[in-house]
Amino acid sequence: MFRNLTEFARQVRRSEDFKNALNTPARLSLHAKQRLNRGHFVIEIRANSGFFSVMQIVLCILLYCDEKRLTPVISARGGSYGDAQGKIDWLAEYFEDLAPSALPDAARAGLRTSIVRDLGDLGFRRYEAGLRLERASALFLSNYRPRESIRQEVARISERLDIGASTLGVHFRGTDKKFEAHTIDRSAFCRMVEKTLADDHRLTNIFVSSDEQAFLDFFRKWGFTVPVNVAPATLLASGEKPVHFSGHSGLAIGREALVASLLLANCGHLIKTPSYLSGWSKIFNPSLRVRLVVPPRNNAFWFPDSQIWTEQARRDHDLVMPEIEDAAFDSPFTATATTPNAGALPRPIDL
Repeated sequence: MFRNLTEFARQVRRSEDFKNALNTPARLSLHAKQRLNRGHFVIEIRANSGFFSVMQIVLCILLYCDEKRLTPVISARGGSYGDAQGKIDWLAEYFEDLAPSALPDAARAGLRTSIVRDLGDLGFRRYEAGLRLERASALFLSNYRPRESIRQEVARISERLDIGASTLGVHFRGTDKKFEAHTIDRSAFCRMVEKTLADDHRLTNIFVSSDEQAFLDFFRKWGFTVPVNVAPATLLASGEKPVHFSGHSGLAIGREALVASLLLANCGHLIKTPSYLSGWSKIFNPSLRVRLVVPPRNNAFWFPDSQIWTEQARRDHDLVMPEIEDAAFDSPFTATATTPNAGALPRPIDL
């Protein structure tokens, strides 16, 4: 009985409603402060979460500003990707702002900045729940694009590894992701990759990215019928710790994550496990064909994978179980067999 009450108390403390109630006074104060900026919404993000988790906050701020007709002024400092002193705006290190404020520097300096650590501080969870892939892509790409040095790096790697419309992108998120997504056995995942290649003979090579070295070693030894190229990552996870908690340089980790996502976006088809990194490949390239092999867990059914899974299920109607052993999955969900789409392969993105 006591154990049940303790577990119930834990669930209440973790619930979004409980967090929102606690955040209400600070949230009201934040929005009152921002109204003094007269049409500008000035937010500094200081989060310890993953790179694309922070990008979700940016996306929701853009959605709010678009709805309220405000000019977003967003920065990201400290956390897992910045310096300890918070002097470097690491968002500006990676992205060009395509819609900067028209205010002169002196006027910008007079704006009031609010510091947030997650969407709860802003009260924007409802925006994340209402996001759709097409609008998210159009909104983000109209405001930001990767800096030229990053675009050039992606172009060089794409040329060297022959990444393009005939490439099957593969992303396997390991380490701690099992707490947020249903898992799939490595052998079962490789068989699904094989089936994808068999169903679409236009795919002539594989580009694989993962934060887990053991998976990459297993994947390369599988013996696929087409060449396999591995993402040129040098900063991998340590054991079950995600890469952004593994002691590497924050700016280097962020750049590598962004480059990996953009490279996957340049592929003609992507097969993946739940992950913000590869989910954002669909935002960078909305025409990218994506197959999500297992769903996120119910308590982590977050955009964009939530939308990718929902649209995939709607498209497939009756889900077909591939020939894999029952023990391959730890969830009651049914994985889907990959079916080829008609029409030409999408063009690589031009960022």
